[in-house]
Amino acid sequence: MIEQETKKVMLKAGQKCSICTCGNSKNLPYCDETHRTVNEEKGTSYKSLKIWPQEDITLELFSKNWKS
Repeated sequence: MIEQETKKVMLKAGQKCSICTCGNSKNLPYCDETHRTVNEEKGTSYKSLKIWPQEDITLELFSKNWKS
């Protein structure tokens, strides 16, 4: 099994966060809306993952699409 590098995200209650799913953001793990260009060029349909926590939380995230 290949180990994935995780990205740690600390969020405050009620703080909206958009997470990259296409892997092309220059600010991983956060979405910078690069998926819009990728979708046009490659005919894909990536969208960001939105998170609105109800309490302060720390998440460790990874995606196979994120480049190391």
